[in-house]
Amino acid sequence: MVEGILAAHPQDLRRVGDTRSLVRAGAPASGKVAIVTGGGSGHLPLFLGYVGDGLCDGVAVGNVFASPGAEEILAVTRAVDAGQGVLYLFGNYSGDVMNFDLAAELAGDEGIATATVLGSDDVASAPAGSEARRRGAASRA
Repeated sequence: MVEGILAAHPQDLRRVGDTRSLVRAGAPASGKVAIVTGGGSGHLPLFLGYVGDGLCDGVAVGNVFASPGAEEILAVTRAVDAGQGVLYLFGNYSGDVMNFDLAAELAGDEGIATATVLGSDDVASAPAGSEARRRGAASRA
């Protein structure tokens, strides 16, 4: 999947290390807060398509139905940070929350500021009154 995206868009994307992590070819962008997204490669391999000009700066994807690891997320964070900080956008899935939070803590130890917007709009995944358990496919503030 990643090889296909890179073959189709070699002028727009580059791999971070030897992982399933990609960043915009022009990253980091001076003076810009970077945006990083990610998640599992199961029913939502779409995360890879969110990276490009005017979109996210980087993405880390995990195995099928598994979160990307904190080290992969941290590698993308390092690759896109231009000193203005990094915004994480992802859905409310337990593995993603755990690994993005850990990556944020590790990035903070390196002096990279991060903030998170957690998507939780999937009304089918939890009833009214349990909104915090909703997983989310779109982000909201």
